Amino acid sequence: MTPEAAEQAAAIFLQCRDQGSKIDTLPEACRPATIGEGYEIQEAVLRLDGAFAMGWKVAATNHATQTMLGITQPFAGRLPNTALALSPLDIPEGKFANPALEGEFAVMLGADLPEMAAPYEVASVMDAVAAVIPAVEIVDSRIGDRKAAGENTLIAAGTVAGLVLGTPCTDWRQFDLPTHRVALHIDGGLKGEGDGSMVLGNPLNALAWLANLCVDRGSPLTAGQIITLGTCTGLAPIASGSTSITDFGPLGEVRLNF
Repeated sequence: MTPEAAEQAAAIFLQCRDQGSKIDTLPEACRPATIGEGYEIQEAVLRLDGAFAMGWKVAATNHATQTMLGITQPFAGRLPNTALALSPLDIPEGKFANPALEGEFAVMLGADLPEMAAPYEVASVMDAVAAVIPAVEIVDSRIGDRKAAGENTLIAAGTVAGLVLGTPCTDWRQFDLPTHRVALHIDGGLKGEGDGSMVLGNPLNALAWLANLCVDRGSPLTAGQIITLGTCTGLAPIASGSTSITDFGPLGEVRLNF
């Protein structure tokens, strides 16, 4: 894919974001033919938007989500500085076209995860985690029929729309993340709940998966990056005028007012 084709695709996604519209597929001239081309388009989105990457998200980290999207593995999305915010957050009306929420564990890296002799796994990424952060991803997809779009286009459109962070916990090893419960409430009603086992069995498995992906792509993860690791609550649509509270128990909560 040429840089011009990647920027053509990126411009389409940014136009959809600004107009609150969706597409089912990209024009053939700028449609990614490979996973790698999908990630090239993500980078082009950042360039054209004048944004810079603060980290990543890991998406499709459970079988139900993969089945819904018609894929068989996770994928990653860039986290732009423009998408990042802190709880509690008041969201201006119209900022998102069709928002939906996911309660997730995020991490802040305190050390690099460079290329190693062996692939990363939970034990080899743990020491790089400076803090675990309760987080809510605001999903606002630019793709209409995501299953029909295919994996490469899903990746191309995978840049994070919004990520709201709670209070970082540096003493995070006291918690068992695979069994740690997360509950997402909207206007007082429970809309989704689960635990860290929904994220590839353990949220740190998602971090290891991403560390290996980034090594393979020649851009290893580095200290200071924020990584959100995948939904523990499923996906819950939210309407204008609603309020959400995502409860992470002793890790705190994330509040959003739409």
